[in-house]
Amino acid sequence: MFIHVTDQVYMVAPTDQGTFPSSISFYIDDEIPTLIDTPLTVWAQAFKASLGDRPVKLILNTHYHRDHTGCNYLFPTADVYAHPADIPAMVSREAFIQYYGFDKYADKSVFEGIMSWIQWSPCSVTHELEDGQIIKLGNVELTVIHTPGHTPGHCVFYWEKQGLLFSGDIDLTNFGPWYGNINSDITQLISSMEKLIKLNPQVICSGHKGVVEHNVREQLEKYLARLLEKEESILKALRKPLTLDELVQRKLVYGRWGKPEDQFYFFEKLSVMVHLRRLIELQQVEEYQGKYRATGAAASKCAQL
Repeated sequence: MFIHVTDQVYMVAPTDQGTFPSSISFYIDDEIPTLIDTPLTVWAQAFKASLGDRPVKLILNTHYHRDHTGCNYLFPTADVYAHPADIPAMVSREAFIQYYGFDKYADKSVFEGIMSWIQWSPCSVTHELEDGQIIKLGNVELTVIHTPGHTPGHCVFYWEKQGLLFSGDIDLTNFGPWYGNINSDITQLISSMEKLIKLNPQVICSGHKGVVEHNVREQLEKYLARLLEKEESILKALRKPLTLDELVQRKLVYGRWGKPEDQFYFFEKLSVMVHLRRLIELQQVEEYQGKYRATGAAASKCAQL
């Protein structure tokens, strides 16, 4: 698909929807023709067909995940921009494995299964993104906004003149937000979403939902609220001490698991661990004798809800 969004901006998608593992990229037709993100390698043929013979001189990657960088290699002469906090996982397989948490928390079958469809290969990155940086493409001028949490280097790009935000994986999907890597950070993600709510864009171009033009601020607020609701569910569950596995098996983050179940277990586990890390820092949860439990004040609060 190659669909007109607004003046000089087009949505590019290899399938008719952006539901993961598919994703949505955006093409900016300007003096410097630009792509924001590229999909998994498996979609390369369809993605290239959607673009046709349109030139690409610049790629702006919102973050390192392969569903946003996988087809960068199709444009070997393009300049590629990414945030320095995410670049290691784009250029080094070892760093990619560590960023996900595969090295410490995945068994062999899960690791090999996920890596087989991720199809990791190194990306050439030519320039570093910096918070507040202005990228001039011609008529279009994009402001870089560092929005960590989903990944350490996640960035969004704001075309202030049009009130249009390219939001990457702050994607406004019904499932999100997603924070299933060991180096995801929920406190940072909350701050990033609050920053975008305050920005109050008029249009969001999402990496998995497409174009959002109605009730944008309300949708951002609901997106943030879903994260906080999941965290509240974890706190409620921990009124009774639970092991990490017992908490994971409650499926409080994903709600339900698809197939293969061991891969969903892995990402649920990491998501729960990221929540627990934050809740321990906030002194709302403590670990005791191999189990986690809400602290006195947090437990009392949950009992009143």
